[in-house]
Formats: sequence, C-alpha cells, structure tokens
Amino acid sequence: MVAERVVSPVFIGRGEELSALATALDTAIGQGPAVALVAGEAGIGKSRLLAEFARSLGPGVRVVEGACAELGGDGLPYAPFVTVLRRLIRVEGVLPGPYHQLARWFPELGEAGDAEGGKHRLYEEVLTLVERVAADQPLVVSIEDLHWADAATRELLGFLARNLTQAGVLLVITYRPPETGDGLPGPLLSELTRRPRTTTLRLERLDRQDVGRQLAAILGAEQDAAAVRRVHERSDGNPLFVEALARAGERTPDSLRDLLLHGPRSLPGPARELLGIASAAGGRVGHRLLAQVAGQDGAGLDALLRELVDRGLLVTAGDGYDFRHALIRQAVYEDLLPGELSRLHARYAEALRDSGAHAELAAHAYAAGDRGLALSAAYLAADQARRSYAYEEQVRLLDQVLELWDPQARLGADRIDVLTGAAKACMLSGEYARGVEYAGAGLAEVDERREPERAALLLEHRGRLRHRLEGTGVSDWERALELLPAALDGVQRGRLLGVLSMGLLPDVKRARKTFEEALAIGRRTGDAMVTIRGLLGIGSMTRDLGMLAQARTLAERLDGHDLLMTVPMYEATLHTKAGDQHRAIEAARDGIRHARRYGLGRSRGAELARFAGHSLILAGRWDEAAAVLQESLRQDPPPLPRQALRALAGYLALLRGDLAGAADAAAEVEHTDNGGMFPRYRLLCLLAVAQDDHERADLLLDRALADPALTRIYSSDARPVLVAGALAQRARLAHGDGKDLRERVEKRQAELSAADAALGVDGPLDRAWQTMLRALIEDDGWDHAAGAWRELRQPYELALSLVHGARAALAAGDRPGATSRLREAARLAEDLGAAPLAREIALLGRPRPAQGGLTERERDVLRLIAEGLSNRQIAARLHISPSTAGVHVSHILSKLGATTRTEAAVMAHRQRLVDEPQGASRDLR
Repeated sequence: MVAERVVSPVFIGRGEELSALATALDTAIGQGPAVALVAGEAGIGKSRLLAEFARSLGPGVRVVEGACAELGGDGLPYAPFVTVLRRLIRVEGVLPGPYHQLARWFPELGEAGDAEGGKHRLYEEVLTLVERVAADQPLVVSIEDLHWADAATRELLGFLARNLTQAGVLLVITYRPPETGDGLPGPLLSELTRRPRTTTLRLERLDRQDVGRQLAAILGAEQDAAAVRRVHERSDGNPLFVEALARAGERTPDSLRDLLLHGPRSLPGPARELLGIASAAGGRVGHRLLAQVAGQDGAGLDALLRELVDRGLLVTAGDGYDFRHALIRQAVYEDLLPGELSRLHARYAEALRDSGAHAELAAHAYAAGDRGLALSAAYLAADQARRSYAYEEQVRLLDQVLELWDPQARLGADRIDVLTGAAKACMLSGEYARGVEYAGAGLAEVDERREPERAALLLEHRGRLRHRLEGTGVSDWERALELLPAALDGVQRGRLLGVLSMGLLPDVKRARKTFEEALAIGRRTGDAMVTIRGLLGIGSMTRDLGMLAQARTLAERLDGHDLLMTVPMYEATLHTKAGDQHRAIEAARDGIRHARRYGLGRSRGAELARFAGHSLILAGRWDEAAAVLQESLRQDPPPLPRQALRALAGYLALLRGDLAGAADAAAEVEHTDNGGMFPRYRLLCLLAVAQDDHERADLLLDRALADPALTRIYSSDARPVLVAGALAQRARLAHGDGKDLRERVEKRQAELSAADAALGVDGPLDRAWQTMLRALIEDDGWDHAAGAWRELRQPYELALSLVHGARAALAAGDRPGATSRLREAARLAEDLGAAPLAREIALLGRPRPAQGGLTERERDVLRLIAEGLSNRQIAARLHISPSTAGVHVSHILSKLGATTRTEAAVMAHRQRLVDEPQGASRDLR
C-alpha cells in the first residue's frame, strides 16, 4: 500500500457496480445463495467498492470480511475464514453448536472434539455456522484478494459455494486477473462463473472526467483541465495512482515508486537492462527499434521480452511493446542514472535519424543534448503535425524550435516565420492566449516599414486570436489595413476586410460596407477565402441561405478547415433566428463532427457546441443538450466558449431543478465582462429568483439594463434577458405585497418596455420573445404568446405561457379555461423533465385552504418550521440563504400573529396551512 497517499473522500465512478452488488444481494435474499466476483488490477478500488457497499446496506444486513494475504500471511491455512468466523462468533454472539472442529480455533465454542471426520467435518461446521447466522438476517461474506489464497482457503470457499442452501447469503470475492490474457486465476473462479446466481464485475480504470472529480474531492477544489489531463495520462485512470499523484507534482512519489519498482528490481540483470532501454523510448516501442537500440536480436532478445511480458511489466502492442502502466515506465526511467539516460537517448536518436519519425527523433536528440539535430527534427515534426491536423502537437514542437533557435540553422524559415506559424497553430488548437503572445513576439521583431505585409499578417492573426479570446481585435485589423499600401486592392486586403467585417457584427451598418468590399475583392481576385467571408456576411444580413450554400461549397475546396467550420455557425444562427431549431441543430452538429475530424474540436468545435446546445434546449431535447454541452466542456475549451457553454448548462440545470448545478455555473460566468456573454444575466437573474433572493434579482436586472452591451448585441440575444427580468418582477409580486413594492415593480416594467422598444426585431424567434415579454409586463395576451411558441415548436416556453395564461384565467374566474391550459402545460413539463415548472403547475391546479395571507414561499417555509427545522436547515432545504430564511420566518410570525415558531407550527396545522407536498418551490415564476 502507499503510505502517504490522500484518500478521496468521495466515491467516484462506481455507481453501476454498487447497483450490481445490491442486485446480487436481492437475488441472494429472494432466490437463494449468490456469489459476486469483483475483478480488477491493484489500486483499481476493489476494497473501496466493498466498503461503500457495506456502508450502503445499513443495520439490516450483517457484513463480515476476510482477506487473503500475500505468501499466506502468518502461514495459517484458511486465514480469511478465521477472520470471518471470529467476527461471527465474537461480535455477533456464540451460536448453539456443537462445533467440535471449530472449537480448536475458538475455545468459546466448547470443548474440542477428536479429529474424527477431519477436514470434511470442519467444512460442515463452517457451513452450519454461516447458515445459522443467515437464518436470522441477510449475511454478506466478503473474501478479498483471492489471487493470494492458499489451497485450503480455495477448497473451503468452493465447498461453501456448492453447498449453501440458506437464502440471504451473498459471497463477495475480489481478485486480480492474470496480468496477461483475460483468464481467471485458477479453476475455482472458472467454476464459480458458471453458477446460475453469480454476478461478475470487472472494475475498469476511471475516465478523465472521473479523475477530475476524484482530484477535486481530494484537493478540495476543481482542478484546471490541463492538470486533470496530466494526472489522467500518468495514472491511466487507476484511482490509487491518482491519489498518490494528487499532491506529488511531476515526479513519481517515493512511496509509489517503491511499489512500482518492486517487480522491475527483482528481475535478473539482462531483463532489467532491457526494461530500462524500453523505458527510454517514452511509450510504445517497435520490436525492430528496440532490438537496434539494445544491440541484440534473435532468440536471446525474444527470451528476455517473454520474461518481461509474462511478469506483466510489458504488454504487446501491435508490432512492438508498451509498459502495462505509464507510471511503471516512468518509475523505471527515473531509476536510471543520468549517464545511462544520455547514452540511451543518443542511441535512439541515431537509430531514428533516417526514419522520418521526426517528433521522436527531436525528443531523443533533445534528451541527448544534441541541440542542432533536435532543432531541425522539431521543425520538420511540426509540419508533419500540421498536415495531420495535430495542432496542439504543432504548437508544442514550434515552441521547442523557438527554445532551441539558432540563426545559423538552415530551416528555410526565419524566427518571424516560426512565430507566425505558432500563432496560427494556436488559433486552430484553441490556445488563444498563447497565440496572442506568439503574435506579439513576432510583431516585436518585424520591421513594419520594410515588411508591412508580414506585420499585417501577424496583426490579422493576433486580432482573430483576441476576438476568439475576449471578443476584441478590431483595432489590430484596422492597424493592419493602415500598414498596407493605400492602392493595394489585393487578396491580403480582402482577407483583412473579411475578418474586420465579422468583428464589427452585430453593428450591421458598419459591417455591411466592409463585407461588400471584401466580396467584391474576392470575386475579382478569385480568392476563395475572401469570397467566402463576403458571402457569409451578406448572406446572413439578407437571410439568403443560397449565399451561405455557395460559401460552404467554396469552403469545402480549401486546404484549411477553420473557415469551413465558420459556415455552420452562420447557418445555425439563421435557422435559430427563423425558429427552425431542428435545422440549426443539424447544421451545428455537422460542423462539430467536421471540427473533431480535423483537429478543431477544442476550438471551433466548442463554439459550434454552443449553437447546438442552445437550439437543443429551445427544441426541448434536453438530454441531448446536456450531452453536447458536457462533452464539449470535457475537452477544455478556451475561456469565451467555455463561459458560453457553462451558462447554457447552468440554465438547463435551472430548468430541471438542479439549483446546485445552476449555482456552480453561475459562479463561473458571473464576473466575465465580455459583451458577448450578456445572456449570462438570464441565468443569474432566474437563479436568484429560484433562491428567493429578489433583491439580488433586481440588482442583476439593474446591471443588465445599464450594460452597454444591451444595445450592441443581437436583439434575439437581448430579449430573453428582458423576459427573465419580467419573470423576476412577477415572482417578486407573488412573494410580497404593499404599495411600495407594486410601485417598484411598475417602474421596472416601464424600464423593460423602454428597452424592448429600443430594440429591433430579428426574426420569428425574437418576435416570439417580444410577444412573451409584453404579455409578462401587461399580464395579457397569453394566448397570443402561447400561439407563437406553439408555432415554433418550443415546448418549455409554450408551457410557461400556458401557466401564466392559467393564472390570468383563474384571476378572471375562468377555472375551466385554467384547467385546460394547465393540463397541456403539465404534459409538456413532464415530457421535458422541467421539475420546478411541474411543481408549480401541480400547486396551481389544486384547490387550497385559506392561506392566512401567506405567499407561496412563506407557506413552504412554514411547512419546514412545522417540521422543527432551524433557519439554516430551512435555507439548505430550499436552496436559499439563511438570512432570507430568517426574513421569511419573521414575516410568517407577523402575519399569523404568533410569538414563537412553535406557536406558528401549531396554528399552521390547525388552519391546514401545511398540507402541501414537501419541496414545493416557486423556482421559475
């Protein structure tokens, strides 16, 4: 075991396995004795799984554990059963015998008999004892590490499995599978797997997401994606190794190194030397290369490799070999002396010199100290990476080129070329901040007067990087245009005009002129890239899908794929604004597939995922939306698309009633000051409403109305925020009363009306938002709003409109009209999984006793007062702050005329004020 590791306080990634064990116990109770086999490598979490399973069972089930020890422990046969029986006898109490054979181990069972009957009598007594215990209540017997079991233990275990008849007994057995092949360790487990009530589980390594959750649990905070990726790669998802690496940094922890090196250090000299040579390869190594570096081949090498494979240190991988675990390779590598490492890397570099494997050659030459060879190889490897769409690798290699830079090197490129290429690669890989640094370094070295075109290209790249990073970049493009000769009307100017136009949006008046100029230059010069940008801009402004189709056709012919990924963004935008969410989803998903195919999943793929997620939410396909958003977030997207994805994920969580998930997302996006993230106000405002923090909701609405971005973004992005503000005002009225409050709400509604009037209308979707906003402000026109959403086939907004229409109908005394609206809304909410809205519909649709002047939220709080909860407990239950809970309690006491919480609880029961279901909430009024 690892002595200094930090154990995760949260059990990660084994929910299905826990459920399988629970099902196996149900089988044992309902059908007869059962067996569960749990297989997995060392450190994979077999013991933790059993501990969590035992913890989940509660007092109604007895659990007893025993473990086999390596080399038999103290040499006692049946070691795990001695532990199990001791627990049954001494903790659970002595059961009636006679147990003549067992009394030899446990004198409290009575006087030991003679040896008559021998082993068979002993096995019968163990069987009798287990069945008598299980007759009283279900019994789980766990035997760990069966791969170390002595023959006697295996024989007794087989006897029990074959002869148990008492229902309620579950045998849980853990073991390590053989390190080569998929077979079971010995005939016993082969026999057990064939039995009818046997459950077999194989614990797999954790994926990157679960490693991230484990690290967050250990370290007390969510870790950045790069750290999670690094630990996942080094640990291969083994939970024990993740725990050891959590605080260890780059080098293998000493305690873990001792564990990992136990096998390698026990090897004979030649095999150990070969293992060291393999470790210096850095990963999988082909047989021919290993033989060349080792300086031997034939039967002798094969015999050494067979030994390493049989011992489970190496595994075959294609036409070569790899270490069974990355950390074993690292531990063996770190165990080599500096001189050994230098010589091994030099031998690998010599063997790879003419192979065309430039990246591997660069790595070995660098490690061997041959800077010149490493420089030239890294430059060639970077070009290989570019041509295979491995842009992150291209950035890494170009960074190495810059580190090793030698002006005398004959690369066919100077340092400014390398910096320009690195900036462009960062744009494709999604490392935008790093790309800005490369472009800035290039601009610092270029002479603008002598080489204006090179400077303009760097400014173009930096502007595009800054635009994707923080929504800026226009100043760089304008400066680049200034550098180019005034008379120049060629391709470079057209490309600059194209990106400048895109950066000017949504200022259509300014952007249209430059788009038209770019399109004219593109058609005159025949440059496809310039033409595409012009077609996209003019096509989106005129809603001409034919122009977008022309842009797609041209983009598909380009060597690069970055601009091809821009086309579906424009297509999805137009479809979304037109209310055709299904076509928007199709366009965005097609773009995501292409982005991932061409190495752009982290950059353009993340931006496309935002379009797909938004339209999937609007279309009511919430499970698909959650999957798209989660998958893209796992790829560690750049900051701006990450914030947009998190805002959408938080909004979806809020609609489903997951206030904790919504709050986590809100905390991440709240303080961004980028205008493109204006829609975050919707999440923040509605979350504050759901938490009953109406002052905060009002403050957030204040910020949104005062934000200059309100007048700079598309009206279809602004109006949903205004709708959220109007919903917050209605919720505020529903939770309070008084003239002052009504006047404040009326003032807010007037401000919302003014903001609405200042916006244009950007298509059918935007018009539907406007219809809903006006219905919220005027509390009228709900059938018109519902009709707009029904036509666009947006189920959540339709349901919300129906609910508000039902409220208006009830206020007018039209209960049949309210009932029909609520019935349709309830179906929609149930299909969506919109839990808060479904609760609201249920409460609105049932007759209520006199409320004593209490608001709905005050009734929720009163119900919890009647349960005896404190303010802090009430706050936790309702996802509100303790101070807000205290304010509600004060209002309740005042309205009921009660002097104490106890008196208020008594009055609540007498007046039937607490007969609503627990957990009712006014999450999204």
